Amino acid sequence: MTEPTNAARAQRAQTALQHYIEAKAEAFENSSSEIVDLITDLLHLTARLDEGDDPIESTLRLAQMHFDAETDEQGAAP
Repeated sequence: MTEPTNAARAQRAQTALQHYIEAKAEAFENSSSEIVDLITDLLHLTARLDEGDDPIESTLRLAQMHFDAETDEQGAAP
């Protein structure tokens, strides 16, 4: 199986975002404020699932590391 492109990753995230907004019974606007809402709820989930010292910081740091690695692999294109 080949690694997805960053464009494919973004599309996959957009699909997840649309499902999340629809699950809230709201109209999907494809906006950054909807992304903030999803990230916020994911951080609530992180706090519930992870009992480490600072699960939020750890999750955000790891996500940033993954993003940086993926953009370094494929250039600056999202």
